[in-house]
Amino acid sequence: MKKMFIIVLFLLIGGLIFIAIRYQDKKVRKEFDLFYSSHLSGTIVKVDKYSRSANFVLNNNPTKFSFYPYIDKDLNNNEIFQYLVNPGDSVYKPAYSDILLLIKGNKVYSYTFQKNGN
Repeated sequence: MKKMFIIVLFLLIGGLIFIAIRYQDKKVRKEFDLFYSSHLSGTIVKVDKYSRSANFVLNNNPTKFSFYPYIDKDLNNNEIFQYLVNPGDSVYKPAYSDILLLIKGNKVYSYTFQKNGN
C-alpha cells in the first residue's frame, strides 16, 4: 500500500512538472511571436532585467515586450543588452526583423536574438 502511494505521488508530481514546462514553453513562444511581429519604435519607459531575457515597455505602446538578445562582439563589442539599456533609451525594430537597434545617446547598438520555436 505504501509503495502504491509513493508511485502515485511520483506520477502526480511528474505530471505537474510536465504541465508547468509546457505552459512556460507556450508563454515564451507567445511572447516571442508578439515581439517578432511588432514594429517597435519609441523610447523605453520601463525595463525589467532577468538572467537571459530582456523586457521593456515603450512610451507609445503599453505592451511589455520580451526577447532573448545574443551577445556578439562583432555587432556591439560584447555589450549586454540587459546591462546597457535604461529608461530614456530608444529602440527600433521593423516587424519581422532579425535585428533590434538600441539607441543610447548618440551611439547605436545592434542586437540579434534567439528565435523561439525554430
